Amino acid sequence: MLYNNDFRDIAADIQPGSVGAVIADPPYGSGGFTVKDMLKSSKTKYVSSDSSYQKTLPDIDGESLHPMAWRQLMTDACNLAKKVLADGGVLVLFIDWRNMAALQSVMHETGFTVRGTAVWDKGRATRPMKNGFRNQAEYLLWGTKGKTASREQPVYLPGVLKHTTMTNGKLHITQKPDSLMDEIVTICPPGGTVLDMFMGSGSTGVAALKSGRRFIGAESVNAYFDTALSRCQHAL
Repeated sequence: MLYNNDFRDIAADIQPGSVGAVIADPPYGSGGFTVKDMLKSSKTKYVSSDSSYQKTLPDIDGESLHPMAWRQLMTDACNLAKKVLADGGVLVLFIDWRNMAALQSVMHETGFTVRGTAVWDKGRATRPMKNGFRNQAEYLLWGTKGKTASREQPVYLPGVLKHTTMTNGKLHITQKPDSLMDEIVTICPPGGTVLDMFMGSGSTGVAALKSGRRFIGAESVNAYFDTALSRCQHAL
């Protein structure tokens, strides 16, 4: 089920305890060292000025927020995840280094048992840092609703996920590689339901549906919703 809505508008449609995993790439709410920088548009912060995506792809909702407003957005997202996840269900959220501590705090405050941090190693096709370290990693904070659920066939995912970042053919300005999402969705039990509250171009949904899992996604930007709908229909 796909919704062209803000995730807060669909909360009543999702049965409590019906979701096996919430996997989402929310707005990072960062992109700078000052509040003024954080309030800039997502394309200004994350897309180079000479990239074709500056003209062809829309901005992300929820990215240009004051830090307190961003924290409330993440609190709302985690509260919805807590409501709809089954006992032992897993919450996985992408984040960058600037707001990782803040997001971890929100997960704790909303009642999740934070289990750890995984690393997405994006490879060397990433922006170098002069006289410093390449910005080669993003992070996945993950936790569970209560105790970790037992599974008939356990999975053992790596703590470092190595998948080269996309440099061409993006349908969303922060689109994740399909191979990365194919690996991550296995955290949801086979045949279970995956929820993505920030669906974007639908990469989580494509991975879930290809693997035989069910999918619920919400995306408020019309153009991205249309892309997600098309991709998920093709995956089915």
